[in-house]
Amino acid sequence: MEEQAGSGHSDFNVSFADIRLAHGQQITLPKPGVTVFVGPNNVGKSTVLKQMNALSVQGFSGQSFPGAPVLVEGMELQITGGAHDAQSWIEKHSRSRRGTTPRRFYRPGGGEITLDQVPHQLSSGKYGRGLNTLQPFVVYFGDPWNRISSVGPVEMRDSFEDPPAHPIHTLQDDAAIFEELNDLCMQVFKRQLTLDTLSKGVNIRIGSPSADAPRLDRITSEYRESLSALPRLEYQGDGMRSFIGLMLPLITNSYHVVLIDEPEAFLHPPQAAQLGKILGQLAKEKSMQIVVATHDKNFLSGLLLSDAEISIVRLDRPASNELTAHQLSVANLKRIWEDPVLRHTNVLDGLFHKLTVLAEGDRDCTFFSAALEHLSTQEELHFSPSDVLFVPSGGKGGLRLLIEVLSSAHVPIVASPDLDILDDKAFLKRLISSLNGNWEDFEKDYDQATLPFRQPRDKFPVSVILNSLNEVFKDRQSEIFDSGTAEEFRALLRSKESPWKALKDYGETAWNRKPAAATAAANLLAKLDNLGIVAVRVGELEGFAPTLEVKKGPEWVPAAITAGYHLQPPAQNHLRRILGL
Repeated sequence: MEEQAGSGHSDFNVSFADIRLAHGQQITLPKPGVTVFVGPNNVGKSTVLKQMNALSVQGFSGQSFPGAPVLVEGMELQITGGAHDAQSWIEKHSRSRRGTTPRRFYRPGGGEITLDQVPHQLSSGKYGRGLNTLQPFVVYFGDPWNRISSVGPVEMRDSFEDPPAHPIHTLQDDAAIFEELNDLCMQVFKRQLTLDTLSKGVNIRIGSPSADAPRLDRITSEYRESLSALPRLEYQGDGMRSFIGLMLPLITNSYHVVLIDEPEAFLHPPQAAQLGKILGQLAKEKSMQIVVATHDKNFLSGLLLSDAEISIVRLDRPASNELTAHQLSVANLKRIWEDPVLRHTNVLDGLFHKLTVLAEGDRDCTFFSAALEHLSTQEELHFSPSDVLFVPSGGKGGLRLLIEVLSSAHVPIVASPDLDILDDKAFLKRLISSLNGNWEDFEKDYDQATLPFRQPRDKFPVSVILNSLNEVFKDRQSEIFDSGTAEEFRALLRSKESPWKALKDYGETAWNRKPAAATAAANLLAKLDNLGIVAVRVGELEGFAPTLEVKKGPEWVPAAITAGYHLQPPAQNHLRRILGL
């Protein structure tokens, strides 16, 4: 027979204050809040979670991780409250069988403890030797496969008074918790859930029976037939099973710490985003400490929409093969989320790539990506083209903020703006500073290289412009005004515009016949390349295809790629500079 949990306030709480990685780096984890481990594939994100879980059970020993490299050297458990508080918490948040001596408490899904064991386990945890049998009551670890496998039918208990042996039994005991799960399923999948307690194994079905549910001792054939017509959860897609397999333990238990590997596994992007928001809300509402390892920007974007305190840690293994960790500036990341343009870029994907290239627009990214794909077939590169992410910055203005966000997590970055980045000295100084450059190293070359373009701008009355146009076109008034004629108009107008326009129109050739400025420009551009600001030497994107009939607009990229301009030396050399070849 089951004995109901005790009541009363408890001051007992367990959290992970910080973890120490194998090479001495220390990471502090917010409590309550969500810590997110991100980074490229195969750097050890999942391994870090597994070793955190193992350390919370047994503490550190040389045998803690047989056959695996030690990535987590140590972890400090923060435990509030004394033995009496912990015992009161166990009584309140667990179930026990009446009449057993000593009285044993059970956690659905595994774990049992007696109250007289609590003081010893608590002392063990405080002195770094792990929580042992107390651990399953306060820490949950879920990987994709055990989540999927946890939602099948569960054998009926001998008596409904027995304590739950599985979270599904808790749904059977508490209608309010089942409704909470049902609401979450409706929110993410727009599907109702029904708990089937008639079959030999208690299971979850998808949908609602067409017949009203009768009293338990008055089951009708109509209800049985309508219930059996509903598909079982175990036969649904991996995404739904994984989501419910994760939500089940979280809403049926009172864990203090939750470790989740790849929470977004098997989910479509919108569902992954909703899951991120839900976990953030759970962390705040239930004062939980959640630690996840993820590969998904959609999950991160949903998390950012919650009000939870968030810490994002990027893991990497550089050439030394030593695990490194860097915390991302969440404040800057939220600034991106408030920008109506940058919020809808793929910038968060940069956390999972080996190199992120920031270009001014989507068209630049597409063209550069095509050029990189070809370059990879011609030369041996440091990494695969799939490891390089091209991110549009929405113009020059977005470059600095994206650099500040990604560089705070030590994401390798290259910015590739148009050449007229040189026309704004103050902005260029800030951009150099955001990449940890020193303006004094660039200033002399900058001043000399830009001197020809910093001359006072001539001012003309409208009559002069009109007279110039009339002089050129007076004998051509019957011609059709097509794209070629329009370009002649623009060229004539540009001749009266700012000298800086020449940089965008003619690229490096704008320094022709200016030897001193050309030498300084070559030095300046080389220094910017080395820092990670690889300006487009042909001026702007369209300069890679100067003879293409399509001059601008959305049709330019497909026309340029079809014509093979991404294969030509100007584009290929630009990608070489981006990759540092």
